[in-house]
Amino acid sequence: CVPSHHGKLRAMDNIDMPPSERSERLERRVRRRLAGRVNEEANLAESNTATAQLTGNVLETIFGFLPVKDIMRLRRVCSDWKETAKGTFVPSEFKVTNVYEFWTMETMTAALPNLQHLSILGLPERGERFDGGGYVYMNGEHPHEGLADETSHYATLDIGIITNFQHLRSLAIIEAPLNGRYPAIFNFPLLEKLTINDSFDDVAGYHSWNLAWLEGLPMLRELECRLNHAMFGNLSSLRALKDNLEKVVISGCCHVHGSNFMDLADFPRLKVLDLRSTDVYGDIRNIGANDFTALEELFLPRTVYGGSRYEFQSIAEVSVFMSQIYPLAKRFSLSRSWRLSEESPDWYDDPHDYDDEHGREDNRIPPPFACELLGGTRIGWRWRCNFPDTRIYLHDRNDPDEEDESIDPLEEVKQFNSCEINWLEPEPDRESSDYEDYTLQLSSLQKEANFFRGYHNPPSEDEYYEMMEKWWF
Repeated sequence: CVPSHHGKLRAMDNIDMPPSERSERLERRVRRRLAGRVNEEANLAESNTATAQLTGNVLETIFGFLPVKDIMRLRRVCSDWKETAKGTFVPSEFKVTNVYEFWTMETMTAALPNLQHLSILGLPERGERFDGGGYVYMNGEHPHEGLADETSHYATLDIGIITNFQHLRSLAIIEAPLNGRYPAIFNFPLLEKLTINDSFDDVAGYHSWNLAWLEGLPMLRELECRLNHAMFGNLSSLRALKDNLEKVVISGCCHVHGSNFMDLADFPRLKVLDLRSTDVYGDIRNIGANDFTALEELFLPRTVYGGSRYEFQSIAEVSVFMSQIYPLAKRFSLSRSWRLSEESPDWYDDPHDYDDEHGREDNRIPPPFACELLGGTRIGWRWRCNFPDTRIYLHDRNDPDEEDESIDPLEEVKQFNSCEINWLEPEPDRESSDYEDYTLQLSSLQKEANFFRGYHNPPSEDEYYEMMEKWWF
């Protein structure tokens, strides 16, 4: 092994060297050390340059792939990263579901002003504060006085801070406790998708707004509004967005008045139009070949002739209607269920509830006064019972004690509730690829027409009562 005083011995050996040799050895040693120092400084300079390049050119891109919460942590590393985060366009979504996330969002208005996707999903009503109160968003213009009184002892949060996110691409406000009008939140120049959904029980508050305010969203492509009881306006207000709108869902919004759905017929990019349970009017038969040219889905309320659950005044009217909408059914998906009006001269009531001696309540077959459009490999339509979930028991009528336990009750329901199918197009060619799918579809549908087999339209009242007597007895 090498003794510990080896270095001293080497130094003593150098004493016996000629001066010229010692000088050369010392010079080589100094040069090696200087070269190492230069390499270290070069590596450090290269590292600093790479960091500078990462900060200036790449870091924003890297941040853009991270969740919002991770970016908020990384911005604390240094001042450069903090500024980089501030300039980053953040494509990930941030959700506000409680007051703590709201406070985070409040910080983000300055730290991440380029947030692109934001969802306000409500706040807990109670239990967040020591006094048993809760948090609500600050009242807007013209608030509902009763709701304002109920929440007067709540702490308030300013929903208006979201206007600092001027690069938002999507905004969702779902069952948030808003009260009044907030026109400022309808001014986002880059917003492409807006969702405002309330609830049946008004827990969400009283968010009142006008369709005309959508003019402040010139890039809007998708609009989804459900159960907005305080929303008002006219569909014609959407014409300001005619060239961009691709999806319009205004469902369960009872204060949209005086609107004809045909006001949107010339929107060149509109693919989805859903106006169910909204007070608009019109006639689906007025849709021409040059109307709704990009449409893929159409769902209209019963106030529109031919809309979902529309009530016809006669049985004969339905056959004509189905022939008229057949070209539309070939173009796009549309409302597929209607019914006969109780005011129709063709309407008759079903018999009184039948309770048999074996304890089966309500064992009856209602008249088939609902009608539906059938899609698939062959388009057609049929009449069915108004209550398709009516439970009908399959058993030997001569021996009620003997039931067929091998039959699924769900199948029992389907086998007795429809009339024969009225086809609107011919049967597929037997050699075509669709024929096998068609035979499977047909087999399934034919099982549902046992009781009304042979009837393409509802039977007359006398025929129906006679059928029911045979069924019961």
